[in-house]
Amino acid sequence: MFKQALTLIKKSKNILVFTGAGISTSSGILDFRSENGLYSLLSKNTDLPYPEAIFDIQYFKKNPKPFFSLAKNMLEQHAKPTKCHHLVAELEKRNQISLVLTQNIDMLHQAAGSKKVLECHGSFMTAHCLDCHSAYNLNDYKQRVLDDSIPYCNCGGIIKPDITFFGENLPSAFYNLLQHPPAIDLVLILGSSLNVQPAAGFALEMAKKAPSILVNLGATPYDDAIDLVYHNDLEVFAEYILDDDLFL
Repeated sequence: MFKQALTLIKKSKNILVFTGAGISTSSGILDFRSENGLYSLLSKNTDLPYPEAIFDIQYFKKNPKPFFSLAKNMLEQHAKPTKCHHLVAELEKRNQISLVLTQNIDMLHQAAGSKKVLECHGSFMTAHCLDCHSAYNLNDYKQRVLDDSIPYCNCGGIIKPDITFFGENLPSAFYNLLQHPPAIDLVLILGSSLNVQPAAGFALEMAKKAPSILVNLGATPYDDAIDLVYHNDLEVFAEYILDDDLFL
């Protein structure tokens, strides 16, 4: 089923991997936009004015509680990397990865062993005070979140994880990437609906310069722009590739 994809992957030495929420769903982490995803759940179960408000910087400044309730849930999950995360890490061990660009904030690529990771929407690993801008790491504030408390800085400001909210700029590393894109010979898109800009736009732009593969459970608006498209379970795809002699 994935024979053409396997052939492309085996001969590539500089793969740009672009991942979205779909790569992590089998670890128990909700995606955002599917029928049973996070936004659908939030629309039914909270008093938010609209689901996306949980990641809106202006709403967060007025009422950070909903976000930190979600953060507590995510940090308590102890999610494990999926086979697809491990596939990406194995490709890096074989010196086939140019960059892993992820929209995810779950840090599962690093947990699987990937090192060439750019988190274009940030992660929980670092945080800053919204008022005095003091820097924190996850261990500094994690317990307060798990205790169902809002983490505050010594100055009294809210400690906000370095996750990109609506109304905020993406990390500077992403804009540096736009200015200095890596050399690539394959674009491998895993678990992304390609709807969230500007990150998806960068992946699509790079797909004009090299062969491209998309594996996503559902169709995307940009399927026609990709060379090989598979609407399949990512774990089935990863298992197929990992079973090849390449990894023995």
